[in-house]
Amino acid sequence: MSKTEKLYYQDAYLRTFTAHVVAVRTLNGHTAVALDRTAFYPTGGGQPNDTGSLAGLRVIDALAEDDLVWHVLQAGQAGASKAGASNAGAPDAGALDPAALSGAAEMTGVLDWERRFDHMQQHTGQHVLSEAFIQFGNAHTVAFHLGSGAVTIDLDRSDLTHADLAAVEAAANAVIDRALPVKAAFVTNAELAKLPLRKQPAVAGAVRIVEVAGYDWSACGGTHLVNTAQIGLIKIIASERRGAELRIAFLCGGRARADYARLQGLAEGLVARFTTGQDEALGAVDRLVEEAKAIRKDLAALEGEWAESTAAAWWAEALPIGAWRVVSRVVEYPVERARRVAQVLKARPGTLIFLGVRAERPQLLFGRADDVTLNAGELLKAAAAAGGGRGGGRPEWAQGGVPSAEGLEVALAAALARVKQVAR
Repeated sequence: MSKTEKLYYQDAYLRTFTAHVVAVRTLNGHTAVALDRTAFYPTGGGQPNDTGSLAGLRVIDALAEDDLVWHVLQAGQAGASKAGASNAGAPDAGALDPAALSGAAEMTGVLDWERRFDHMQQHTGQHVLSEAFIQFGNAHTVAFHLGSGAVTIDLDRSDLTHADLAAVEAAANAVIDRALPVKAAFVTNAELAKLPLRKQPAVAGAVRIVEVAGYDWSACGGTHLVNTAQIGLIKIIASERRGAELRIAFLCGGRARADYARLQGLAEGLVARFTTGQDEALGAVDRLVEEAKAIRKDLAALEGEWAESTAAAWWAEALPIGAWRVVSRVVEYPVERARRVAQVLKARPGTLIFLGVRAERPQLLFGRADDVTLNAGELLKAAAAAGGGRGGGRPEWAQGGVPSAEGLEVALAAALARVKQVAR
């Protein structure tokens, strides 16, 4: 049975290679090629797959299945360049013939090295950080995810403080500074029993152990750097309690540097905005926050005074119908402002409120004082229907909408007609 030799286990820094096709199939509408040897790492163990090219054709995914690694090719590449193929008959993704290729075609593979090296930085950094959490936080990693943004690990305790995280981060970066060698090898069960593993493997038989010399031993099938110095930097950027666990988000190497550049840009923007130095920017923000709080407080007081005076003016012009005074108006205020005035009016005995609010989505607001027995919800439902809309609510307060400003006038007229009918 054919199997794929995994070159990434022999040399994680291998960027190009040649291999023979052993099988071709279709996966989810894409042509997939299995090779007798590959440097493409397939998704697994929390680490995403490599991408790159085969014979000039774009590889968008790599999948491990039994003993084979399948290279999924981007669709629609018929006629693509065959540069890199070692024979003139190398296929394109739109015309791969399994019968013609099996055991015959040789392809040159090229990795997207920037992606591979980034994954190696993040994954090696995770090993270092997870061990630091054990040594300085007594917290074990129970899950790991390497995505396109931040890398995350889940820890088995959730009570670590910011000071704890800072201590762990400092310890992890000290390991980077020591430039410890990183080695990977398959070991027997007898050899495995002698190693101080961070976590016992879940598989039997030969196990691949990644060792950060004298610091961490972990069963892992991923790709890693040759020494910790190449991690460059580990920076914890967030923590989130998730029940009994704590999720840590962090960045290593190039990702950490890119994030630093992003934060530097934000800092420079604040400095320019406040015309101050970086060290004074936080104080400037604090002052602005306090000023905003004071302004909001003053604005709320003014809004309250405005609502009271507006309500008084509307009530003075209200229609007397039977034992009630009816405030019926179409306004162009924001809905929240109209609602504030209506709530003030509801406190006046004997008052009915019918408000139409002109807006992109015209709204109806109906209310009543506590001593009025009419049902505002029923009145609004009927009025909204008359205006081509719908709505409803409680006996003391209701809200709805109509499709047009004209519908507001129709709805209010219908509500007034109903009140007059009841008052007879």
